[in-house]
Amino acid sequence: MKAMLLAAGHGERMLPLTRTIPKPLIPVLGRPLAPQILGRLASEGIEEVVVNVHHLPDELRHGLGDGRLLGLSALHFSVESERLLGTGGGLAAAAPMLRGSGTVLVRNADFLADVPLAQVLASHLRSGCLATLVVVPHRAGYTPITLDAERRVVAFGSKKDKAVGAERYLFTGYHLVEDEVLGMLPEGRPSDIVREVYFGLAAERKLNAYVHDGFWWEFGEPHEYLEGSIRLIEMDPEVRAQLGNFDPVRMVDAANVAVGPGADLHADHIALRGTLAIGLGVMVGERVALENSVVMPESWIGPGSSLIRCIVGPGTEIPAGFEASHAVIAAAPDGDEPPPPGAERVASLLVRRFEGASAG
Repeated sequence: MKAMLLAAGHGERMLPLTRTIPKPLIPVLGRPLAPQILGRLASEGIEEVVVNVHHLPDELRHGLGDGRLLGLSALHFSVESERLLGTGGGLAAAAPMLRGSGTVLVRNADFLADVPLAQVLASHLRSGCLATLVVVPHRAGYTPITLDAERRVVAFGSKKDKAVGAERYLFTGYHLVEDEVLGMLPEGRPSDIVREVYFGLAAERKLNAYVHDGFWWEFGEPHEYLEGSIRLIEMDPEVRAQLGNFDPVRMVDAANVAVGPGADLHADHIALRGTLAIGLGVMVGERVALENSVVMPESWIGPGSSLIRCIVGPGTEIPAGFEASHAVIAAAPDGDEPPPPGAERVASLLVRRFEGASAG
């Protein structure tokens, strides 16, 4: 069985981090996201994966290698050099590398989940449908999906059943497709597989759904990334180990912390509160206060700084006395390059605020 990892996007929702890092390589509890995903797929029997690339393709290819260290026998790249092709166009472009081995697993590269592939595949084959979507109970901010009694998808975005109490779900970005679906996608142009194919299959009651009742979390936006990191740290260690190989978690003073190798938390009068992820080689200066935040590998937090619900990008130097809350912080480029959308320069940093943040 082959799989396709959709990893070509610009990651605009995670700017300014994605100015220099492909979103699939953003570390979660110290370890890049995409390798964790591919390692889990390999452990479930997937041997060959195709990854589509567009934004920072060289960095992504270098970060994933040939897949063998992750347990795969082969890792192929479908390069979308001129433009992004979307979920449908990306699959159509990669189709020659995917056909001929039966059912194909397709998944986005911005979430972690303990979806049981064997059970999803069994449900898919029993259904006789051309595609199966893995869904979870609906959450605010996602397009609702309605299922019928046989767990066929019958509507995307419909509100007609809400009044009678019908359960609604969201599509996780994890789906199984047959070769015929690849042939239904338009070639040579961007497209969305949901609109191009799944709307039609749902109208015919030919789109299966598998309801997942375990862990699924998308790391697509700053507040989601931060909340997901906190949830991972706070979950049972055995459950967390099923999702990936992360930095170990331990109590440091009053805080629950995922601590990377070589992280230095020994300076005087450090105040650690809540839940924290502090990555490889991070240096924390004296009198620093950190609360419910993520500090990515090889960053330096200057003396007297205070960070509350912040995400600090890899290799970022936070100056002494810097204070911020609810913000993504990354090193600013040299020169007069304008900040990316949604971010601003603060001293030597790029800062993007979320949820009513402050920084200075």
